Amino acid sequence: MNSQEEQKQSEKIAGLEKKLAELNIEIQTKNRELEIEAALEKVRVKATAMRTSSELAETSSVLFQQLSDLKINVIRTGVGIFDEANDAMEIWLTTVSDSQEVVRILDYVNLHIHPVYENIIPAREKNKPFAVTELAGNQVKQYYQTMSTYLSLPKHQEYNANEYFYSFFFSKGALNVITKQKLTNEECNIMIRFAQLFGLIYTRFLDLQKAEEQANETLKQTSLDRVRGQIASMRSTEDLKKITPLLWAELKSLKVPFFRCGIFLVDEVEEVAHVYLSAPDGHSLAVLKLSFNANSLTSNVIEYWRNNAIYREHWEGKDFINWTQSMYEQGQIDDKEKYQDAASIPEKMDLHFIPFSNGMLYVSDILPLSDEEIEIVRSLADTFSIAYARYEDFIQLEKAKQSIESTLSELKATQSQLIQSEKMASLGELTAGIAHEIQNPLNFVNNFSEVNEELLNEMKDELLKGKIEEAIVIAEDAIENQKKINHHGKRADAIVKGMLQHSRSSSGQKEPTDINALATEYLRLAYHGLRAKDKSFNATMKTEFDESIPTINVIPQDIGRVILNLITNAFYAVDEKKKSANEVYEPTVTVSTKKINDKVEISVTDNGNGIPEQVKEKIFQPFFTTKPTGQGTGLGLSLSYDIVKAHSGELIAETMEGRGSIFTIILPK
Repeated sequence: MNSQEEQKQSEKIAGLEKKLAELNIEIQTKNRELEIEAALEKVRVKATAMRTSSELAETSSVLFQQLSDLKINVIRTGVGIFDEANDAMEIWLTTVSDSQEVVRILDYVNLHIHPVYENIIPAREKNKPFAVTELAGNQVKQYYQTMSTYLSLPKHQEYNANEYFYSFFFSKGALNVITKQKLTNEECNIMIRFAQLFGLIYTRFLDLQKAEEQANETLKQTSLDRVRGQIASMRSTEDLKKITPLLWAELKSLKVPFFRCGIFLVDEVEEVAHVYLSAPDGHSLAVLKLSFNANSLTSNVIEYWRNNAIYREHWEGKDFINWTQSMYEQGQIDDKEKYQDAASIPEKMDLHFIPFSNGMLYVSDILPLSDEEIEIVRSLADTFSIAYARYEDFIQLEKAKQSIESTLSELKATQSQLIQSEKMASLGELTAGIAHEIQNPLNFVNNFSEVNEELLNEMKDELLKGKIEEAIVIAEDAIENQKKINHHGKRADAIVKGMLQHSRSSSGQKEPTDINALATEYLRLAYHGLRAKDKSFNATMKTEFDESIPTINVIPQDIGRVILNLITNAFYAVDEKKKSANEVYEPTVTVSTKKINDKVEISVTDNGNGIPEQVKEKIFQPFFTTKPTGQGTGLGLSLSYDIVKAHSGELIAETMEGRGSIFTIILPK
């Protein structure tokens, strides 16, 4: 092979080696990308599998492991969520202890505590993808001394010569990474991708957090509703024994840890506490009646209750046994073993007493309750307080029942008497008017009878004298008078029939009625009734009738009574104003009717003083009256209102104080 061929061969081999090198680089790049994608996917899978917000810390742990697998050497990783309002960050921190175990810590760090965190602020303001702070030598030691409140450090901590603190940002937080060496551009780009992924993870975290809050709130409200419902169903003191199983069940439902529970109901009158206790399995264990000074526990509970404060007390197992013995000696319990439930006596227990208006809600467990658990129990106590107050109200009502029933019977008897009195007063007004009406035709009858008697005597004298023509003239006058007597007699008969028709008890049967005629008749009767009682009474009466109104089906006696009552009240109003008026005043009462669509309106208008605005809403109430004592029962308008309602109608009052009133009856045609 000549030199030229050798050269060509060498060039060909060099080209192949170059392509092979490029291919290796490409394969390595793709492998690296696959490694990165695999790492991202593992973090993504862990985040997708989250079922509670607390698992965000575990996701931080997975991040730590994946960075190690990607040969990105980190000392510590953390997921930080920014509190914008307070320039702070909540951090789920993952590190490695001496035993190589992953440890997760939850911290809340103010960003101004150290430059490592303070440098985050301007980087975010400039929309940089990350912030980095390098600490060297003594700066590293000073950082850990500053952060010793948050980090649990060994006594003989060795500090690195250099540490780099990175924060890679996503929408609401940052991935925090601490390394011994500065990250390469490739490693920074990988971390930016992880940060973008955590932006999506954090969205799921917020959704889970919101769902948890809603679920917990729903659970809490459901539990509180059950407490309200159960206590609302209690009707006797015997029912109170249901309280402890109810409390036990709701504490379980609300996931509050407890060993025993109960209710201390305080009776300050007798100075005793009625104690209802539950056994560990939920059944009602005992009902104790302890005086306020029965023992130190009871005294302390009462003192804290009076101050509306939570009382806590720690017991060892022996304290529980001593308490049981004291209850047995005082005769509060019959069986110590049953009360102690010996198989489950704890070595220690913490007692919690949460106050409510009527006593204390008692919960004990082997450990103190957290603040959050105390708040849940407080909500339960507040709900119990409201529900129990209603129970007490019911007991008080039960105690007053017999007295109320007796009073009610007396009230009904009095009411019946007053209603009858009102009806008689209304009948009296009607009768007085009718008597005045019938008096006119009777006067005519009497007068013409006397005149006829005189005429007949004259005619007799003329006949005796033989003056036939004179006698005939007198006879014709007597005949005319007799016709007038007959006419006024029939008029009196019609009035009597009307009196019988409108004064008798209602038959309850509706019949076609001429409303205009009914209103006219009762206007006249009301006026004459008042005139019969008071000769000085006088008023102008006006009528404005719609002649197109057809007859409507009503009970005429009842509607007549309503019209009479309204007109009588109107006459009373104008008469009172006339007595006190200083200026020229003409008392006027107007009765009008009107047809509007499928309804008929009957209005009674007066120009009296009107009804004061502050009592307008009360005028239809039984026994309410604006008249002086002895002049009204307060039942007239109430009965009128009921009569109109029974006719499927309305009775409406309009008034202008000092200018008069309008009462309108609206009836269906």
